Amino acid sequence: MQRFMQQKKSGIHQTFKWVMLSIALFVLCLCIVLVFIAKNKQPDIDGLNRLSAFATQPMTNTMKAISFLGNHLFLIPANLLLILFFIGQKNKTAAMQVLFIALSSLGLVTLLKNIFHRARPEFPLVEGVTNYSFPSGHAMMSLAFWGLLLYFIYQKSKQVYSKLFITVTIIVLLIAIGWSRIYLRLHYPTDVLAGWSIEFIWLFLSLNFLHRIANKKTTSYT
Repeated sequence: MQRFMQQKKSGIHQTFKWVMLSIALFVLCLCIVLVFIAKNKQPDIDGLNRLSAFATQPMTNTMKAISFLGNHLFLIPANLLLILFFIGQKNKTAAMQVLFIALSSLGLVTLLKNIFHRARPEFPLVEGVTNYSFPSGHAMMSLAFWGLLLYFIYQKSKQVYSKLFITVTIIVLLIAIGWSRIYLRLHYPTDVLAGWSIEFIWLFLSLNFLHRIANKKTTSYT
């Protein structure tokens, strides 16, 4: 009976993963078609203008602070600390996963920005950001770190309510980071949606790839 329940639970998890992957693929395709094939910027412009109506200096300062949580000045030390934590726990596999996800995600977002060559919105509330807009690097890199952290928590923690609370907290944080980039007029809404979608797909593929490598190593030692 217990084995049956475990198999059922595993089946539900697998179904959920594939549903989420399908949604991410759909959203990504929708963004690409809308922006680069139909060349319809109106939904993006409408989204920017609606947020601009709520712009105040205190709100702008708050959004800058939230945006920092997806900035490289925060994420590089955060990833390094997480790697050092796993090394201290003698968990080299997890440390390598963090390193691989961080570096590969950075390489991927850099490559995609240079492929799509989309200019950033006009009249940004933050000066000095000059690279391309699509996809959002903040959306991708913040999901790479916080999403992977959530993955590790789900692996280790058995307390349902704790996992639920942490999941909701991280989702709200990721949405806030994406929202801040749109509010600050540094990204269009489709940049952020595409960034989340791409990184979710990349996390899914990368973790499956890393699991297969780890399983092969385990098998070779037995």
